[in-house]
Amino acid sequence: MKTLKKIIFVVIVMFIVTSTFKFLKNEHKVNYKIKNYNVNEHFYTDDGYYYDFVIKDKKNMYVYTLEEKLNKSKKVITNIETYKSNNLICIIPKYKEETSINAYCNLDKIQVSVDYLQKTNNNDFKKIINKIKKYKIKLPSDNDTKKVYKQLKVYNKNIDSDHVHFIWNYKGIYVIKKDDISYKKIIDYDLYDNVMTTVVDKYYVLFENSSVNGIENVYYYNIDKDKVDSFKLEIKLSKNSYINGVVDNLIYVTDKRQKKEYAINIKDESITEVDNDQTSYIVYDNSLKKTLSKSDYFMQDNFFDNSYIVDKKVTSSKSLKKEYNYYYYVEDNKFYKVLESNKNHKILLFELDNITDWLIKDRELIVLKDDTIYLYTDQSGLKRVLSTNELRYNYENIYDLWKK
Repeated sequence: MKTLKKIIFVVIVMFIVTSTFKFLKNEHKVNYKIKNYNVNEHFYTDDGYYYDFVIKDKKNMYVYTLEEKLNKSKKVITNIETYKSNNLICIIPKYKEETSINAYCNLDKIQVSVDYLQKTNNNDFKKIINKIKKYKIKLPSDNDTKKVYKQLKVYNKNIDSDHVHFIWNYKGIYVIKKDDISYKKIIDYDLYDNVMTTVVDKYYVLFENSSVNGIENVYYYNIDKDKVDSFKLEIKLSKNSYINGVVDNLIYVTDKRQKKEYAINIKDESITEVDNDQTSYIVYDNSLKKTLSKSDYFMQDNFFDNSYIVDKKVTSSKSLKKEYNYYYYVEDNKFYKVLESNKNHKILLFELDNITDWLIKDRELIVLKDDTIYLYTDQSGLKRVLSTNELRYNYENIYDLWKK
């Protein structure tokens, strides 16, 4: 009886240790084989749970990221089905844990998104879709339905329920949700140029930089409370200041005239100098913290998100941006992304001409064309979000996105 109790005790302890280890595990890399495919699997945590997959055989490679926890398991792909029509080859991976099933395709040995194949009316993809109906794959769609609110046209059917979009309109902001559109007045005068705004945590933030005397007042709209508040900075910033970015719910701002960097906490309405002796300054390459000397830091403006990065190993294009572990760039009106660990393999996302501007935020591509803002994700494809004629003339820093 004592022996049995000891065995039960050891089994329980082993189970607790194994479960605890699995709970704490934040990353793994593993290689394995499924049929004639080699699978490279990288699980990691960042702002969520992610799996990067590189799947290849002798002729083709498929790269994608799955935003799923999947119990933090290893070797989560259990099977890969292959479908071919002429020069288009698509694979459908299946997983040991329940999750959404998607197709990943190569056209002429170039990986292309499902959205690209749909929008180009690829006949071979139509044939493959007929073959894979049993998987009930949710295909991207761009809905024409729209609501009109003042000067805005909002494609509300294309807006996710956990998204809030903001458009600055000279005195305040349009707050755009899937089921609601409203306007919030923030200041009493028109602010057209050099709008200095950002989104942090649950706040839309405006730095009042219209005065030649500098920036002293900060206004913020609380998304949860649907309320506008303001406070005075304890340290006045010069008008020659800019927002570096947001990290850990702190807004980093650089005052170029005073040669200082600050961290601003909206929640407690405080401002703190980042380095009091002014010998080193903080920059973030996504989540990686770095320090620069004073001379290097003020050689150029430093932005934590969507920085222009020169890397000829990826592309010769000058319009190159990086977020997390992907590079994004535009070439001949085509948008591509490249996994940092596989820079020789590009993925064609979509094609759109006459682009005015674009940026990446929280793994979503935001694109401005003429008077319309589009949003792209691998799951939903390229969709129109809103249109306003003002975007044809004034678009710099007047749009932002918040996600729950």
